[in-house]
Amino acid sequence: MRFPVFRKRSKAPSLAPEQHEHRRQKIETLKAGRLAALALSFTSDIIEKYGPRLAGSEASLHAAQEIRSSYEPFCDHSETESVDIDTSFHSFPLQLALYLYPAILSLLLVGLPYLGLLLFLAYLWYAARTLYLYKPIGKLGKHSVEGMNVYAVLEPKQEVLHTLLFTSHHDSAPLFHYNRLDRIAYAKKVALPVLLFLLAGLFNATHMITELLEGRLFAFSLPPIGMGVIGILLLGATPLLLPLRSFYSHEGSPGAGDNLASVGMTVQLARYFHWKKSCNTPLSHTRLIFCSFDGEESGLQGSKAWYEKHKAELGGSLVLNFDSIYHADKLTFLERDINGTQALSYRLARRCVQIAKSMGYEAVSESIPRLAGGTDAACASLAGLEATTLTSVAWDDRSKPSVYHTERDVVSAIDGKAVEMALSIAIRLVELVDSNRLWDVGEMPSPKEQEPEEGDPKLVFTKLTHR
Repeated sequence: MRFPVFRKRSKAPSLAPEQHEHRRQKIETLKAGRLAALALSFTSDIIEKYGPRLAGSEASLHAAQEIRSSYEPFCDHSETESVDIDTSFHSFPLQLALYLYPAILSLLLVGLPYLGLLLFLAYLWYAARTLYLYKPIGKLGKHSVEGMNVYAVLEPKQEVLHTLLFTSHHDSAPLFHYNRLDRIAYAKKVALPVLLFLLAGLFNATHMITELLEGRLFAFSLPPIGMGVIGILLLGATPLLLPLRSFYSHEGSPGAGDNLASVGMTVQLARYFHWKKSCNTPLSHTRLIFCSFDGEESGLQGSKAWYEKHKAELGGSLVLNFDSIYHADKLTFLERDINGTQALSYRLARRCVQIAKSMGYEAVSESIPRLAGGTDAACASLAGLEATTLTSVAWDDRSKPSVYHTERDVVSAIDGKAVEMALSIAIRLVELVDSNRLWDVGEMPSPKEQEPEEGDPKLVFTKLTHR
């Protein structure tokens, strides 16, 4: 499949001299601050109309249609595409632990610890692939809904030599029933069930090692009396794992900063470069593609499907993904994604840091913290594109208020200056790409600075949750 926008388009009639002057005056009023205000106004309007937008929900589908309508006046082509989304991506592994727990303990008590340990390790492998690596084994949860991706394209004046994507997502995260700030309740409802499940596996491993040392590994050998009593007590504690079944609420976050404001930013970028075009200063050789994905909060499923479908016509493209823009003093370009396991374009991330600093903004490039989840830039990278995510959130949950994935994720929680800075950086990035100066030697980091850092991410996210 190819983008429909590759077809020839008729030229707009030329402007009279007085119209040119009018256009110039109009574009001069469209500064980054004004664009930021429009982006936040867009965010507020969508939330007021549709509220929370869980992946594939009716609210999310309506929001997607309105996002497309917002792109249409500024782009040469806009389109929506349906995508199948498994809404149990994050919840099913937790629910599965509840049912495997008594099975693992029962195998211990009947003298089959090797089977219990095998079941325990198989679950850990499955949970790690799904929740940590974002590489699920099929859709075991079987809770599928139809979501909707949106994209729009703005063509340059001349031959396309560069393609730059600005991406975001419009679905909002489900709320959690258990707040980590309520330490006692969190320990009882989340930490204790996880500890009990780990103990079940540990006791199977201990009994198996004992049998191995005694030379009767595959015999039906009941555990020692003390271990058996503890096993029975642990089995009786099965109801304590019930909170894992309802870890995620059926209600969603308003999702202003995570991530509807970013969608508003892509709309305003389309507005800006459309007005530049109408002011007779269009981009010469750079095609811009603006995307808003569904299903990001369900394992990046929307962007994964979109990149798989359009991979062939996106070769050589650059991707700047926006996600969780909150604080002006926390601008971060990601070099690694999906809990630090997926490499992004470190040279693009560090180039964007240079651009930000040249504009007087403080910015850094680093890996996403472990256990912090992933962003849609990871799917772009998996498709072979140079991609990075611009975020400005306090990962440590202490230096700044943590509002994403909560009911407090409203427009007032977003620093408008952060949105303005992100838009300014994006506009400058486009200008450098279009003038073929993005990778100019004189403006690039030194070879030493370009070397990717080895080792684990600096930060460790401490919540049992995902970004």
